[in-house]
Amino acid sequence: MYNVFLVDDEELVIKSLIASVDWQAFGFQVAGYALSGSEAFEAIRREEPHLVFTDIRMPGMSGLELIKALKDVSSPSLIVVLSGYAEFALAQKAINYGAFGYCLKPFDEIEIAGFLKKAANLLKDRNRSEDADILECLDTDSEENERKLKAILSGAGMDPDDEQGLMAVVAIGKTRLQHESLKRTISIRLGMRKHAYLIRENASLRHELEAYATAGSEMKGVGVSGPIRRLADIRQAIQEGERRAYRTFTAGSDAVSSLRTEVLPGRAQLLKAVDEAIMKRDAGELGDCLDAASLLFAAGRMDIQDALTLFNQTLRFLNREQDELWEEYVYSFDQLTDTYGSVQDMLHYLKDMLAESGRPAKATGTAQVRNRSFKAILDYVERHYRDELSISALSEQFNVNANYISQLFRKETGTTFTQYVTELRVAHACRLLTETDLPINEIAEKSGYSDYFYFTRIFKRAKGTTPSGYRYRQ
Repeated sequence: MYNVFLVDDEELVIKSLIASVDWQAFGFQVAGYALSGSEAFEAIRREEPHLVFTDIRMPGMSGLELIKALKDVSSPSLIVVLSGYAEFALAQKAINYGAFGYCLKPFDEIEIAGFLKKAANLLKDRNRSEDADILECLDTDSEENERKLKAILSGAGMDPDDEQGLMAVVAIGKTRLQHESLKRTISIRLGMRKHAYLIRENASLRHELEAYATAGSEMKGVGVSGPIRRLADIRQAIQEGERRAYRTFTAGSDAVSSLRTEVLPGRAQLLKAVDEAIMKRDAGELGDCLDAASLLFAAGRMDIQDALTLFNQTLRFLNREQDELWEEYVYSFDQLTDTYGSVQDMLHYLKDMLAESGRPAKATGTAQVRNRSFKAILDYVERHYRDELSISALSEQFNVNANYISQLFRKETGTTFTQYVTELRVAHACRLLTETDLPINEIAEKSGYSDYFYFTRIFKRAKGTTPSGYRYRQ
């Protein structure tokens, strides 16, 4: 939702404007108003609304002077001038000062609706462009990108080198995080359901922001990093905030405080025990490690990165024992959280797989039935590779054992499910990079990746260059 600020020396005019326009229908909300230019100037600098409607003729600071003053302080707000027919020359001057447009009095709701549509499109394009610029600066280390990033931060009044520093907030949800502290911030769209925000470091905000993902909220999780003191630390801080944002998946809405954590093994000790169980090929010992991990997750002493490590380590054990690919490895947090409702569900699944590994292999049926079943699965994958896909989801969709689907992919395509989907997605991304001018973060989403950094890592592994490098090379 974009914020609108109204300025007019007659309060009746402002109230009439608020009541006569369906602001929400165009993605806007009236966030405030002022009855003078000087009052408006201070409020707009403080609140930074997306769009301002201002009368052009007011006592004291006129609308024209307000526009010029906002331009002098590099305000990002779009400004629409409200004027009468006799003030057309002044309205033209306002346009020369950088006003977005002018609207004649008395108000015409259709005319205002037109400005709202244009402003929404412009703001959307601006956000996409800024997101793409920041992500590219963070993804590739170079002196030029460091200069760009510093300029972007300076333009927002931020400097990680100052005494206060910054912190990164990562929110997972369908919409952007709405919070008072985020009005003066740099927001970055990391994926379809993930946004990062760079704000001034404030220890008192940490608990408040991380408690934002409550029952009934559209936010799945919010995580806040430690202080950022250098430009080079921003990406690491975003990753730290992201790990913390998944604590609802790993520990529930709150970590269990009643557990006697002093009797639990340490995180590092447990991960070492997992490695030892795999080396000794001891399924029973590995199962005991998963039980201990369940308690550590519930106590809030292990995070989403540990969950990803345990998942892939257990699969490594199973694949080694059976000399078959039982299940696909998982490479992103979103893959894991989209497949399992919680880390406890994931651990139960892994223990079931460990138990299954000691049983005799089940009959798989005739080759004809196997191929017919696999063709339907493959057709589905090739139609839906840009959607959220996993072996577990295919198992439910086609009522076929997940491990059996993994084996079929190896046998029929000569590759794994993950590799097959990756090839389809990267090929689609290559087409978009060469045939469109879409920002790379949007191409990532359209290719089936909900996380920008994960997409660029996968793309570089497949093509030997970054998405931007691939685009410029064509």
